[in-house]
Amino acid sequence: MKTSRLTAFLTLLFLAVANHAAWACSACYNPAGSDKMTKAASVGIFAMVVIMFVMLGSIFAIGWRLAWRAKHPLPDYDELLSEENPPANPDAKS
Repeated sequence: MKTSRLTAFLTLLFLAVANHAAWACSACYNPAGSDKMTKAASVGIFAMVVIMFVMLGSIFAIGWRLAWRAKHPLPDYDELLSEENPPANPDAKS
């Protein structure tokens, strides 16, 4: 009960302090008044969405690759050494 009261108090304190800072910028309040600012805001939002999808896609790709490698492991080391084609000896002279 004490924790919830502390959380409620801190939330109200934060809202009271950050009330003025939470207002939107002039591009959101008056989009018809500044055409350049509206276009710049929409380009910025589009860029952030593209970056977000690229990052989420890369995280998905890494997870997919790890899952695929878990299902298709590399052969054992001894099996690789016993192949018919031995590796070339760098010390051998022709």
